[in-house]
Formats: sequence, C-alpha cells, structure tokens
Amino acid sequence: MTAIWLHSLALTIALQVITAGASIGRVSASDYIVSRGCNALALGAVTADFAIKYFVTGRADDLTAQIVLTHRADDLTGLLIFAVLTLRTLLILCIGSLDRTLVARRITCAVTIVICGACTIAAQDIGVYPFRLVTLLPVIGISLACLGEASDNAVFRRQSILALGGILAIFAFATSAWGLLFKNLISDAGASAYNMIKYRDPPPWAPFSRGQPMPDERQGSAELVAEPPPSCSVDLRQEQPTDGPLDRLGKLDPIAADAREC
Repeated sequence: MTAIWLHSLALTIALQVITAGASIGRVSASDYIVSRGCNALALGAVTADFAIKYFVTGRADDLTAQIVLTHRADDLTGLLIFAVLTLRTLLILCIGSLDRTLVARRITCAVTIVICGACTIAAQDIGVYPFRLVTLLPVIGISLACLGEASDNAVFRRQSILALGGILAIFAFATSAWGLLFKNLISDAGASAYNMIKYRDPPPWAPFSRGQPMPDERQGSAELVAEPPPSCSVDLRQEQPTDGPLDRLGKLDPIAADAREC
C-alpha cells in the first residue's frame, strides 16, 4: 500500500510539472496550433492528476473514511470538468470550423457550459458526498470564460479570462492541484493582465472610459498639436476681396477673426 502511494505521489508531481511546462509553452508559443496543443496537454495533465487523486490517493480506509470522503467530491468534479475541457480543446484542434466563426464559437461555448453544469451535479450525486460550495467554482469560472469567448469584444474577453484564472486558482488551492494553480495564475490570469495593460483596457468598473486610442487617432492628435497657431503678424489693413474673408452676410472669415483676436 505504501509503495502504491509513493508511486502515485511521484506520478502526481510529474503531472503537475507537465502542467506547468505546458502552460508556459501556451503563452510563449506564437503559432496558434502549438499554443492550442500546449493547452490541451496542460488540461490533460490536470485531468490525470484529478483521476489519481480520486481513484488512488483519495481512496479512504477504515481510519480515514470520515476525513478523505469530504474531499472526494471535489476531485471528481475536477476530473469530469477538465476531461470535458480537454475533449473540447482536442475537437477544436481537429475541427477548425468550431472556432472559425462567431456562431460556431457560441454554440461550442453553450454546449460546454451545459455539460460542465451537468458534471458538477453528477459529482454530488455519485456516492454519499457532502455538498461544498467550492465545487461550484469551476463551472462558474468556465461560464464566465465562455461568455467572454462567445462575445465579439476583445476587452470583455480578456476580463473574462482574468476572472476564470482567479476563480479556478481558488479551486486549485482547495484541492491541492498545484499544477492547475500555476496554470491559472500564469497562463490565464497573468497573460490576461499583461494584455490588459499592454492594450490599455478600461477597468471593469468603468465601462464608458476609453482605452488605448487607435493609431490614426494618435496621429491626428499629434498633427493637431504640431499645427502652429495663426500668426499675429497678419496685416489687417490689407484690402480684403469681397468674396473672401467677408461673406454675403458680412461675417468675418474664421482665419481673419483669429488673427484679429491676436
């Protein structure tokens, strides 16, 4: 029994290291296929980690039955939900049309939310498990992330991924899934926070504030600043043509008026 527990512990540590390495590869890879592949590898390692915790190291004996069983529902929730996320990522890699259009993305996100919700309910009903609010965190975070991914707003999408990273980090800490914790803080929350600072996204509590201006706006404002004011050395005694500065209503031309104010 001790040998099995030690082998399981070594395998768990290896899976958490794989999760951390794949998370770094996801944010550092510039190619879309490589990034998605690293994400699938990280999710698969997290799924295997929860499977070992649920089937091996989380198995209770007569002495620890009342202690270990209070956490097995959390491990089962992580196992089911991250298995769904791994399958979804692999399907997107194999079938590119699932992520190519906004409609397909919304359908995929809706199906993911429904399946994750069903897995959360099933994890509480399989066996005799006490209900804990921490088991609701994965489906809440994934729902927020899916809402951001289904939208056509890049700012809201980054905010949703940031919320996903924070919520799943709490779940990872509660279940001692250190590889998942590293993935959430670096690959999800950290990358989203970096992009929000890079693109000067408005904070979530200021939806009407402006972000980083477009390049043409910055160029136009620079030209306005660089444009010199009208010179005060204009000779106002010079005779003006009848169809120039003075119009038919007898109003001054704006340029001549600016010069006179000087």
